[in-house]
Amino acid sequence: MEKKKINLILSSSSKNRIFLLKKIKVPFTVFEPSINEDFYPSESPIKLVNRLSLQKGIKAKEKYKNACIISADTVVYSRKKIIDKTASINEARLNLKLLSGRRHRVFTSVTFFTNSNKYFQYICQSIVKFKLLDEKDIDNYLTTNEWKGCSGSYAIQGYAEAFVDMISGSYSNVVGLPMNITYKILKNNNLL
Repeated sequence: MEKKKINLILSSSSKNRIFLLKKIKVPFTVFEPSINEDFYPSESPIKLVNRLSLQKGIKAKEKYKNACIISADTVVYSRKKIIDKTASINEARLNLKLLSGRRHRVFTSVTFFTNSNKYFQYICQSIVKFKLLDEKDIDNYLTTNEWKGCSGSYAIQGYAEAFVDMISGSYSNVVGLPMNITYKILKNNNLL
């Protein structure tokens, strides 16, 4: 008996998430949701990523009613501060100084909508410790422009990997999509 083809939509504009999902050879379509990603001052990083991941999933579900949807959101959290996607070089410099020589947490929420409109959310947390960065380290990194649009002002899969002293947890979570969770979701829903 032939397996019924189920459409999978990745609701994300992240090139990193697209790259990671392609690695497990599952067919999917990319939908780029447009949502307000501002966070509330008292919002915890877990509540924030859950809320934004769900909003991205809902946007895709409105358009692809009979498809399975996977969406995600990632933030970096250090010293009781959410370090979200970075827009300016000055902000990136301050964020890298904040992370220098310290541990920080990376939270990703993965939301999965079934084709029957049920949804589930999963949280992944990784801990990353940066070496002590001097001005030259930061200046060199800023010239790469890898920090643009990245949570925490860095992309671990690029130049910034040289800054990592230690990582505990999922590496792909820090990139933007925890593959251990994603693989399990897809397998449990007969998408693999």
